[in-house]
Amino acid sequence: MVTAYFNGSSALSQNHPPSLDTRVFDDVLLQGGADARKELARQLGDLLRDVGTPATERDAVIPSLLKLSSDPVFEVRQALAQYLATVPALHADVVFSIVADEDEVSLPFVASAVSIDGGRMAAILKVGDVSRQSQIATRADVTPECKGMILKSCDWQVCAALLDNEAFEPRDGEYRMLYTRFSDVSEITDRLIDRSDLPLEIRILHAKRTSGKMHRYLSQSGVPIATPPSEVVADAEETAILTVLACASEEELDRAIPFLLNKNLLTASIVLRAAAVGEMRIVTRAIAQLSRVPHRRIEALLFGRGSMGVRSALGRTGLSAPTTQLIRAAIDVERSVRQSGEDVSSDVFGVRVVELIIAHYEALTAVEKNKLLSFMVRYGTVRASAVASRLRSNLSRAA
Repeated sequence: MVTAYFNGSSALSQNHPPSLDTRVFDDVLLQGGADARKELARQLGDLLRDVGTPATERDAVIPSLLKLSSDPVFEVRQALAQYLATVPALHADVVFSIVADEDEVSLPFVASAVSIDGGRMAAILKVGDVSRQSQIATRADVTPECKGMILKSCDWQVCAALLDNEAFEPRDGEYRMLYTRFSDVSEITDRLIDRSDLPLEIRILHAKRTSGKMHRYLSQSGVPIATPPSEVVADAEETAILTVLACASEEELDRAIPFLLNKNLLTASIVLRAAAVGEMRIVTRAIAQLSRVPHRRIEALLFGRGSMGVRSALGRTGLSAPTTQLIRAAIDVERSVRQSGEDVSSDVFGVRVVELIIAHYEALTAVEKNKLLSFMVRYGTVRASAVASRLRSNLSRAA
């Protein structure tokens, strides 16, 4: 048992500070058992935590701390790491001696030691292994510089730990960096997709990448399927993208639709899918992008009083006549919904589009109606698709 640090109790009342008697530490280190060395570790921790301990005494105990940090008994080293974890301004040699110890001693210390500041965190990230880097990533006080190091150069396990850290609030650029580096690592992409503030374009790119994997699998598997693999993949990709867009805010859509156009992903079939299920926020923005007319102006042309500009707006999109005819039907249904103030489901919206095609578009030929119904069969909801399929069969028999 260590019972005294100083030479003589009367020294505390003298003008000069008492001297620290380190010989007792040496005696414990050389002759004491493991319990005595653990007690020495505790008392040294108490000494260093005391704000009144002078720098000379702090320096004087460093050799003893280094000996304890390399003690042959695991429990002694573990006790030292635990006692020193709450000591600020710990000497670097002592810190890194503990950091270099086996995982059971080192990792809890790396995760919580208050003496590991930003510079020491950076040093561990540079030379430490994945386990130690991951502990840095979990710290609530991990610095912005260290976050940047992790995002730019550390393995996915470390980046996953950072994503799990509640103190980490990624910016859009950091999200993009993670997705660019680890788009094929599910442990990262799953975490990204679960985050509500993930930029919409990353969700879209991930949907496209996932469909690409499906296409490779179908092409290589040799499993016979009735629908061509390319069509299956296109359906899966566009359905996933549409699902992402449907959950987006107005501001997100304003950014996402131009992104789709720039990536050649704003296809006629995506616009048709959106129209068939009543996702008119997507449709109107797609028309605006394709026609190069401001979205507010498109809204006025399509749904304003009189709505005389529908044909003009759709004519500028470059979409085919059958495509624009179905979009126009969806616009007509949307206009009536807005006027009535109803809140209709995708099923109801799609069925109304089908009914409109059959009952009110007398100027369309049977062939044109058949084409529009085929769009609804493929792109509508299950209910709307079934109704369109039945009416299409009736139309074919009547012809």
